[in-house]
Amino acid sequence: MSETSTAQTSPSGAGFEVRPVYLVAALAVVTVFAFFNGIENLFMRWGEQEELSHGYFLPVIAGWIIWSRRDALKGSLGKPVALGLAGVAVSAIVLVLSELTVTSLMIFQHLAMILLFSSLALALGGWRIFWLTLLPIGFMLFMVPPPYWVITILSQHFQLWSSQLGVWMIELLNIPVYLSGNIIDLGDYKLQVAEACSGLRYLFPFLSLGFLAAYLFHAPMWQRAVVFLSTIPITIVMNSFRIAVTGLLVQQFGPEHAEGFIHMFEGWVVFILCLALLFAVISLLARISGRKSIGELLGLPDVKPQPDGTQWDQKRFTLHALIALALLVAAGSYVHFATSNILRVPERSDLSGLPYEFEGWKSYVQEVDADTLNVLGADDYIITNLESPDNEAFNLYIAYLNMQRQGHSWHSPRQCIPGGGWQIAAHDYAEATLNDGDTFRYNRIIIENRGVRQLVYYWYDQRGRKLANEFVMKSFLILDAVNLRRTDGAMIRIMTPIARDELESDADARLTGFMRKLDPKLEPYIPGADAPATQEFDPND
Repeated sequence: MSETSTAQTSPSGAGFEVRPVYLVAALAVVTVFAFFNGIENLFMRWGEQEELSHGYFLPVIAGWIIWSRRDALKGSLGKPVALGLAGVAVSAIVLVLSELTVTSLMIFQHLAMILLFSSLALALGGWRIFWLTLLPIGFMLFMVPPPYWVITILSQHFQLWSSQLGVWMIELLNIPVYLSGNIIDLGDYKLQVAEACSGLRYLFPFLSLGFLAAYLFHAPMWQRAVVFLSTIPITIVMNSFRIAVTGLLVQQFGPEHAEGFIHMFEGWVVFILCLALLFAVISLLARISGRKSIGELLGLPDVKPQPDGTQWDQKRFTLHALIALALLVAAGSYVHFATSNILRVPERSDLSGLPYEFEGWKSYVQEVDADTLNVLGADDYIITNLESPDNEAFNLYIAYLNMQRQGHSWHSPRQCIPGGGWQIAAHDYAEATLNDGDTFRYNRIIIENRGVRQLVYYWYDQRGRKLANEFVMKSFLILDAVNLRRTDGAMIRIMTPIARDELESDADARLTGFMRKLDPKLEPYIPGADAPATQEFDPND
């Protein structure tokens, strides 16, 4: 009697079988084992960066959405699809490669983990299960922390946009105000719109809330898209409003209103106002469609089972689950026990000795405070004003890193220049020919501030390569981390002022000449690809 019952509940028929729940539990454990470093990094980023602190809740919300579809999922089980195993294999390969680079580009692990979830849905439950779980699994993309350099770029842009709009709001009240970069000058007080005030603390959680609201909104797809995309302008406008209110309070009652509890309270008030505006957008769109009651606006979609005509096969399910387990165990074991996390760093001279290479030149080395040094994140650096015997003026900045890893890389001058009151008037790429005949591309920028102009060149000197593009630099970084076990290198920036009566071509000739004079002196300070590596570091320390 028991054998007959088993045959009825098992579509695959007789034979050795493992209960599906045990296989799913085993896959969950092995996934945590294989992606442990990536999961640990998620919790670290969520805890350290306030703009990402909402990440703790997003997997829970995704799980709730899947749970709300449980009846539809049960009725939509179909034949497990082998193509899902290809996705599992890709996830395992990306996991291994991300660890082999040693640069800890954890975003690849995070994305591979989400790809793994969708691939398992396809491999174990068929196409209908894949489509029914695609939205909640895709929602978890909002929990993935962007790379630090992406946050830096976004923060710079949002700082400037919010500052400009905030100053415009203050001017509407006929209050004299001047904006220089991200510094708001109110006369007696100057407010700096720091990264914490850029609006990213609102944007990242608000984007995920906007997506969730669009999902719950009973409306055509175009209206849902409007709800989601409206979160971006709402964030910018309300953050600018916050900056304007802060400026008014500072002018009327003192600078203490820009700090401490009051500043934090203003932030929470603005976030609540953001939510109110988002609901206003939803209500407006609902009225356009003729819906007025709250019950007609928001609620869980009624997801129906979607049988595809194929029968779920437990033997096929078991086979796919065991293959997926084998792939993840192999990848996880290689990551945790076979890969080397040791980076090699060559010996080199300290950059403090570089100004002495310019015989007969005057050098004025600039020291930076601890906070600025922490932002630079360099293992060695030099910022110096140089004056040639012909009274030509230059500024030289070099930042050197022993190794690049998560959160420990260069800040592009294009990200940092606007915050200091300078505006980028022009940017392009140019090609230089050095004294030895070698050529390379570099970034050429003209910056302006209240009529003062400067010409800026910068490039990345990376283990024997001189590169202008950050994305190309990152690509070679991954290759060299695998092949050379090295990720050291430098960012070099040189500047010269452009006089009011001077042509840009004259400044170019002067700065190009300085570049050619500088290049032969750099080898002891920035080792090339063939330099012997005598030091070793663990990037996890």
